[in-house]
Amino acid sequence: MKPEKNKNFKFKHSLGQNFITDEFLLEDIADESGITKDDFVLEIGPGNGALTRCLSDRAYHVVAVEIDKSLIPLLKSNLKDYQNVSIINADFLNYDFQNIINEFPVGANDIKVVANLPYYITSPIINNLLQNPYISEMTLMVQKEVAERIVAEPNGKDYGILTLACNYFSDTEMLMVVSKECFFPKPKVDSAVVHFKKHDEFIGTKLASPLNETYEKLFKLIKASFAQRRKKLLNSLTNAGYDKETLVTAFSKLNFDENVRAENLSLNDYKNLLSLVGS
Repeated sequence: MKPEKNKNFKFKHSLGQNFITDEFLLEDIADESGITKDDFVLEIGPGNGALTRCLSDRAYHVVAVEIDKSLIPLLKSNLKDYQNVSIINADFLNYDFQNIINEFPVGANDIKVVANLPYYITSPIINNLLQNPYISEMTLMVQKEVAERIVAEPNGKDYGILTLACNYFSDTEMLMVVSKECFFPKPKVDSAVVHFKKHDEFIGTKLASPLNETYEKLFKLIKASFAQRRKKLLNSLTNAGYDKETLVTAFSKLNFDENVRAENLSLNDYKNLLSLVGS
């Protein structure tokens, strides 16, 4: 049975609301997420609950966090027959995640996230999820050009800070490209679904925070490198305050060409460079 539609509901452009209308696509996303009956799932922005239903058919439990208060009655109606779904009316970015852990202790150490993210707030949500030690995997619908940046390889125009941040915390894979025709209201651009598999060292309730001193120094270096990405890396880092003589020596030890640019280095290259130039 299809989810009900509320004729009185008005889509909010400010919340980036674009609901998936293709039922086959909903099933594909749920399948590609790899959700099983052993999994505790967090869905961000469930909308009218269409994807939530597909996930709940596969999962142990689904917690759906929806920011729009006006959608809550519709969600409750559409999901009333699903006993393994909990609905929370909250802004995910301002929600105390510990509430979920306290209420649902079973499976909360290994949460999988599935979400159709609003374009305007994609990066903050991804950063939040990557740094959350309770989350092991994410299957996220994002703007296609953002997906291309997330999974980009070195030496390309899409490769940059977002790529490296995602690589730092996880392995990423683009699962599918989704036409804008599959949504209502129809967005201006296509979307894509990306899967994130978090690295083991960033999962676990005992992990206080992955944002340690090394991380801060590494991304200070990376951000300085891409601040002027059309310039040679040596010049960009010198302009950012790094000692040129130290950089030249480091480049030599690492066999970096002095003409190398920011997009030519891998995450490991940046880690190795940091070990030689410090902060």
